[in-house]
Amino acid sequence: MKSSSTIAGQATSARRPPSPHLADHHWAWFLDVDGTLLDIEEHPDLVSADRRLRELLERLLDVYDGAVALISGRSLEQLNAIFDSLGIAAAASHGLELRPASGPITNLARAVPTLQSNRIAEFVASHPGLVMERKPFSIGVHYRARPELARDVRDHLGPIQAELKDDFKLQQGKMMVELLPLGADKGSAIRTFMGMSPFHGRRPVFLGDDVTDEHGFVAVNDMGGLSIRIGDSVETAATWRLANVAETRVWLRSAISLV
Repeated sequence: MKSSSTIAGQATSARRPPSPHLADHHWAWFLDVDGTLLDIEEHPDLVSADRRLRELLERLLDVYDGAVALISGRSLEQLNAIFDSLGIAAAASHGLELRPASGPITNLARAVPTLQSNRIAEFVASHPGLVMERKPFSIGVHYRARPELARDVRDHLGPIQAELKDDFKLQQGKMMVELLPLGADKGSAIRTFMGMSPFHGRRPVFLGDDVTDEHGFVAVNDMGGLSIRIGDSVETAATWRLANVAETRVWLRSAISLV
């Protein structure tokens, strides 16, 4: 797994959006969900895949022989609820849950212990506007509705992470902080998929919008693929950039139609 310092060392300003004319039938697609395929909502449970997105993903699966995977911080249960029975491969919980296109689901970690989980729940309950997101192996605290509490959230979760020593880490996301196990990230998930059919031997393409996607950008760059950051121009390991979810969908549709 790449360290954060390694990722920072590879950071650059992403260039203009890549031309969809570069699209090749032998690409393998890895797609973040929130902020990439779908706009971020105030509460994570409000997100759902609209008909046009489902049709776009179905077309990607068809044109690229199933070499498409969702790479998300959400749990596999959440992805199933958002995308229903789409039947797409997925790395959920930042790579801690892997569901290949065919084959058994693999779980790579243990959950946050009950004692620490309950303390986080009590903290969130005492601060209206905060949202606690429970996943099989991690807990996220969203402060989108109370941005002034960002420091309080980090200050509360920091000592809890320290109690768990080297087994868990804190990860900053967009308007949220997550306590999750060590041992996997989006980059390692992409590398695992690239060793499997139907991804093996293809050129990886990863689209993401957040700091949690940086490991994925580094992995794809190392494999000679395309790394694409969605959103504001920031220092990133990604080599390309698209402006927002709407532009991402237009670019994906163009890439499909030109193959």
